[in-house]
Amino acid sequence: MKSKTTYKRTVQPAEVDFSLRATIVSMIGYVLDIAGIDADEKGFGLKKLHDDNRSWVLSRMALDFYRLPEKYEKIDVTTWVNNYGRLITTRNFTINDENNHRIFAAVTQWAMIDLSTRQPLDLCYVSEYDNHICADSSPIEHPRKVAQANPTKTKTHEVAYSDIDFNRHVNTLRYFSLMLDMLPIEMLSNTNAAHVEINFLHESQYGDTLTIGYEQRDTKSIFEIKNNNNIAICRAAIEFRKM
Repeated sequence: MKSKTTYKRTVQPAEVDFSLRATIVSMIGYVLDIAGIDADEKGFGLKKLHDDNRSWVLSRMALDFYRLPEKYEKIDVTTWVNNYGRLITTRNFTINDENNHRIFAAVTQWAMIDLSTRQPLDLCYVSEYDNHICADSSPIEHPRKVAQANPTKTKTHEVAYSDIDFNRHVNTLRYFSLMLDMLPIEMLSNTNAAHVEINFLHESQYGDTLTIGYEQRDTKSIFEIKNNNNIAICRAAIEFRKM
């Protein structure tokens, strides 16, 4: 059994908004970046998988923000994998400040796909996992199924070059940006904490026209993004807490 790995980071000006606090999108960016770096260092990252025409894709994510760090604040990002089955593996994250106070936690679930067929693969392919499983439990509950939205507000977005990542589908952070842009700016500027859940259901690729639907359901902001064939690409729920 292996231990957790910690990476030190400093919040950069490009990662904050007008409040001078890190955005939710930039914090999720830390999760995705560290997931890739840690997997590469342990021998089952994209550097290895792409040689065999395989890749990781995010399936579900749950995040708890206790506060958003400020510009130039130094943080510790800790990650560990504590479970993997035939199709899904679970990677966990905590982010602490310099005083070791928890400011963020996340649980992510990943699948591996064949880049030619776009179909999921059996994770027995990743034999290196056996040497890197950490026994520690996840810091928050695992992501749950997000309910279908009944949008009261929609807008469309045509997938362009800047939306596409190395897997040739829409980048995770782009989905979050499209959803948050649906919200009143007052809601975002008065927020310093939130619980976020997202389910990825299908891929979206260059040239697709996406419809982003938004519904405010009590204290939860519910989102559903569909493609031009009316197929749900992802669903998310965000519950904000005021400062």
